[in-house]
Amino acid sequence: MAAQAQYVDEPQPQREFTEAEIEAVPMPALQFDMAEANVDDFEKYFYFHRPETDFATAYYDITECDALASGISFYAGPTAGDMAANMLQYGVLAGGIGGAIGGLMADAIFGSGERRKQRRVNMRNCMFYKGYDRYGLEKDLWQEFNFEEGNSQTEATERENKLLMQARVASGPKPEQGRVEP
Repeated sequence: MAAQAQYVDEPQPQREFTEAEIEAVPMPALQFDMAEANVDDFEKYFYFHRPETDFATAYYDITECDALASGISFYAGPTAGDMAANMLQYGVLAGGIGGAIGGLMADAIFGSGERRKQRRVNMRNCMFYKGYDRYGLEKDLWQEFNFEEGNSQTEATERENKLLMQARVASGPKPEQGRVEP
């Protein structure tokens, strides 16, 4: 028997942006006092930058890494359609009880914090592989253009807006503070 290769879709084309579209993306504040910063927090709160990277490339890289990091996280749960079909087949009570037990078991095994940690590590690895440096940031500044996903995914419009801001930072001016080890 001959070995068969798996078919893989072609990668999505890189989205192009006009100067006006790029300018419309707000540049978040990144300045803070390093002397007062909790450097241990940089494991959780950070951003990426790669010199001489244009906005479209940074956006493509960030969205690809986000998709990979989110896909590896524990989100393989059923869709609303799947739940409705199962409730029709097994009844509302059985579907509700099964969902509650499954949710409790998944959270007991993995936990929301562990899913957030997995996503952060996967993003760091993916962006490092693409040649981006990582820079630490204070939590309140980080929250302006990032999101954490534990028990649920971020709403699509909010995710898109924050990924655009992350691309703006990643392709923007070189950060003044030193980079953090991958």
